[in-house]
Amino acid sequence: MKKLLVLLFAILLFALTGCGADKATDELEKNDKKKAEAKVEESADKETDAATSEEKKSEDVWTYYDNAKWSDNFNGLKLDVEKVVVSDIAPTMEDENAKASAVGVKFKMENTTEGKFTVYPDQAVLVTSTGEQIDMPDMFVSDSIGGEIDKGVIKEGNIIWYLERGHAADITWIKMSFNGRVGAEDQFDGESKDFEFEIKLK
Repeated sequence: MKKLLVLLFAILLFALTGCGADKATDELEKNDKKKAEAKVEESADKETDAATSEEKKSEDVWTYYDNAKWSDNFNGLKLDVEKVVVSDIAPTMEDENAKASAVGVKFKMENTTEGKFTVYPDQAVLVTSTGEQIDMPDMFVSDSIGGEIDKGVIKEGNIIWYLERGHAADITWIKMSFNGRVGAEDQFDGESKDFEFEIKLK
């Protein structure tokens, strides 16, 4: 009888140990499965982020001409066109879904003197190789960088012209013209200069 009890106890102990091992194995498998699912989700998130980034790039309506540059130094006032952009599907102030033709210029000025200058690149006349002349940029979408520029000041921003006949992608060069002078906005006797220059795009 004692032998039978010992045998039954041993079988019961073995069965319980086996169940415990099975339970532990199940837990490990569940944890591994959760980790694998987390890795798959993380990988999917990264792919989504990459796709979103790529989508944003493809949504950019502008063609960039980073090598289309111009610079001048007017008595210590440094002027630079840093890049030119064009688009035939640009939004407008009135309609963000518009498909207008436009030309944009990234402009920068730096006064390296102790005096003042008054310059208006944001009122420049634009001429294009496609035969258009636009006498004034769009003031609503362009940055206001013209006027008086005091000592040590840096002004930079984008100037945008909307074309009347379109075909911005066909433009091979642009020409800009505007004026400036030495002195404050209310001083009219300082040395003046008419800036006129052509920039090749392609």
